[in-house]
Amino acid sequence: MDETTQGARIAVIAGDVGATHARLALAPLGGGVVAEATGPGGNQRSSGPAALDHLQETVRAVLDEGRRQLGEDLRIAGVALGISGAGPALAAEVRRAVGERLADLGIPAERLLVTDDLHTAFLSGGVGDDGLLVLAGTGAVAVRFRDRAAIARRDGMGWLLGDIGSAVWLGRRTLQAVAADLDGRGRRTLLTERVGDLLDLDLRDGLLPPSPTGDPRQDLIRALDELLPAGAPAALGRFAAVPGSVPEDPAAREILDTAARHVRDTVRALDPEGELPVVLAGSVLATPGPIREEVLTGLRAEGRSVATVADAVPGALRLARELAAGAAAGAASGADG
Repeated sequence: MDETTQGARIAVIAGDVGATHARLALAPLGGGVVAEATGPGGNQRSSGPAALDHLQETVRAVLDEGRRQLGEDLRIAGVALGISGAGPALAAEVRRAVGERLADLGIPAERLLVTDDLHTAFLSGGVGDDGLLVLAGTGAVAVRFRDRAAIARRDGMGWLLGDIGSAVWLGRRTLQAVAADLDGRGRRTLLTERVGDLLDLDLRDGLLPPSPTGDPRQDLIRALDELLPAGAPAALGRFAAVPGSVPEDPAAREILDTAARHVRDTVRALDPEGELPVVLAGSVLATPGPIREEVLTGLRAEGRSVATVADAVPGALRLARELAAGAAAGAASGADG
């Protein structure tokens, strides 16, 4: 397909749509990215009921910027979105809902590919079509791929049932340790002071500033009620970095070690032979911090090849271009027939 069809400029849209943030990119078929847009996450389970409405607005924003860069006659030949939570359990439902919203923007359903963000993250690693993806961001999951197809999977069961090592899991474990400290059910921990700093509360003594309720335990409950909207547990990820700020604290160290050990155990379970490359993705594993460092050290000690991806847009862009090329080949074949 040429980059112009009857005067129109042809482009594709690729998206990395996580539970907390979405990043979209628009690129001509044979060129680099010319427009980008970011917005809220799009996981219907953890980002709230309006997640896909927000995604529609992010697509609108990248389209508007694309038209400013390439012209008002811009034509979108393919859209590939890797969406958190769009795995087999919800794939058809998410695709239908996204398709309806993109149709409102003039993009027909046949030009849309919706997959989960695991597929696009793995392809972004550039390790070929076979390997492991370990993602720990807002959620956490590990997948073994063969010929690009997911053939085995661990976790990714959501914040209530699993997602061990994710930002939400880390935040939840942190707050549980603080609550146990305040309630006398658990050990004293520096996590309490760190969480208090984030909430602008003196959770230890309730003095500076004065306790709003007269009880630091109730102060914590009240602050979290205000911070965590109903139906949006992704906000727990705000506290994910707290254990890494005091790694010498026993409670923090236990949380960090549990997360890192879980990743290493999961990799061994999915690839006992130790032959496959590993792609690390998500905010917990792709950015500097004690969990990433422990995981890298452990995997490299086992002789494993490790790649890190900052986001899944490159993989989504690859899929969007393949989608557009396939549609063009089909149209040409039909014309020849």
